[in-house]
Amino acid sequence: MFITFGLDANDTPDRIREYVKYGVEEFFAGFVPRDWLSKYGWEVCPNRRPLGGGYNFTQVSELAEMSEAVHKAGARLNLAINAHDNGSERVPYLRDMVETMEQFNPDGYVVADPAIMFCLKEWGIRRPLHISTGTGCFSMESIKFFSDKFNIRRVVIPRKLSISEIARIVEQTRGMNVELEVMIIGYRCYFNDENCHSIHSGARRNLCGDMLLAKMHASNRFPDDWKDVATDLHASGIEVFKEGTRLNEFARHLTTNQMTPYDYSVDLCANGCGVEAVLPKTLYQNCGLCSIKHFRDMGIDCLKVPLRGATDFKMPTLAIVHAAMTAPDPNPDFCRKLINSPAFCDARIHCYYDVPEAHVKRENG
Repeated sequence: MFITFGLDANDTPDRIREYVKYGVEEFFAGFVPRDWLSKYGWEVCPNRRPLGGGYNFTQVSELAEMSEAVHKAGARLNLAINAHDNGSERVPYLRDMVETMEQFNPDGYVVADPAIMFCLKEWGIRRPLHISTGTGCFSMESIKFFSDKFNIRRVVIPRKLSISEIARIVEQTRGMNVELEVMIIGYRCYFNDENCHSIHSGARRNLCGDMLLAKMHASNRFPDDWKDVATDLHASGIEVFKEGTRLNEFARHLTTNQMTPYDYSVDLCANGCGVEAVLPKTLYQNCGLCSIKHFRDMGIDCLKVPLRGATDFKMPTLAIVHAAMTAPDPNPDFCRKLINSPAFCDARIHCYYDVPEAHVKRENG
């Protein structure tokens, strides 16, 4: 297991060498050239980071320097062109961008839009592709579909899947010669980002950002076992539609647990977790450290630490992920000590993945 790490224009060759010491074997970065900016501004971004120059490389010389530094450090560099969709008028700009990036011999491309996968093939690009979480490979069948058509080296598993669902994909794809990557810390989309075609905005909070606070989460209306109910749908056929089944109870739960309007006057920590959790909430936003042991045991290849544009948070975040990844037994107690904020860890909304044993002791204690 290794770490893939996001680079941006604030990084330096010295920092890259430091990142490699903490388990980073691979980096990814975005490039937004000036002609693209003059045409579309930051709002329409080819790699889902339309938040200004600190999140992407804009100068060819900067990208060349970073590429050289990464390869000198013995690591790999993949370039992201993972916008969810691309209008036809943008394709010539994307082709020019790819031809520029090809000068630096990237080790691969991170892509979400299947149309761009076909374009790369048509343009003669034979480098390995990483299927972005934005593509939405929720099953072995979808992974096989793309692997049959393209040179796929890795699939980034959608972050909404549970640990058991991810384990099923790992088991079903053994022998397919495809690496699997999971998000592990940092900003977690509170919706299904692979089905989102809105444009993130650097001018204000995104449309989805207005709904991040706990009482607005639609999932709060769901019972805790809702994914088990969904699994039963596949296993039980038409029988699930009868009175008294788990699906029937699920529907009853939704109709009797109405969401209440949200009061936007609340403070920063809207989850009742207190001031003590504000710092780790700012640093990590969402944390999946407790799931690393599960992922390591099942055979996940790569942990993704994004953080492009979050310069001040990079090293402390990378350090705790590396500590959990390399620990012989990164159990929940060990991971909680790394975070050092009981209030943050007790609020399940901060968990990237649900790890029940991470909460049993606290709830029973």
